[in-house]
Amino acid sequence: MTFGAFSAFWVTLSFLLETPPYHFGSVVAGLFGLVGVAGALMASVVGKFSDRYDARYANGFTMLIALLAFIILWLFGYRLVGLIIGVILLDLGAQGNLVACQTRVYSLLEEARSRLNTVFMFSYFLGGSLGSLLGTLGWSIARWNGVCVAAILMLVVAFIVYFINSPEARRRVMQDT
Repeated sequence: MTFGAFSAFWVTLSFLLETPPYHFGSVVAGLFGLVGVAGALMASVVGKFSDRYDARYANGFTMLIALLAFIILWLFGYRLVGLIIGVILLDLGAQGNLVACQTRVYSLLEEARSRLNTVFMFSYFLGGSLGSLLGTLGWSIARWNGVCVAAILMLVVAFIVYFINSPEARRRVMQDT
């Protein structure tokens, strides 16, 4: 779902940049990818944190960063500074989330890593496709507000799954059965 929210943003960014107050073309949208280099820096930080402490907490923290990014993009996306800050945070959150998820997947069953990675990557890109669809649908219904709402809803779903699968929730289920 985090990659879906990320995809919803990037699929529709050129639509936003063509409208007022920007009036930019698709070339400028591509330049925003350079702003996202911050995500590459986050990958090593999250990787080290996940290896040393707990990838699950890194997972939740990076989803929170992505949610904060969309709140900023929704409220301040029509200002260049707000858009740049939102892109940086979104890239930090999405890239960090990918690393934390991969750390969790690779720690499950060493003898099944290839199969688990296949399932993970299939699910990851399925979420990205869903985000692209929901982002364009959101744009067609409510423009930038629709994109941000679609992405935030995807992140809310991610948080619901995150909390349902918490160790505490699993313990309660086991005690009830």
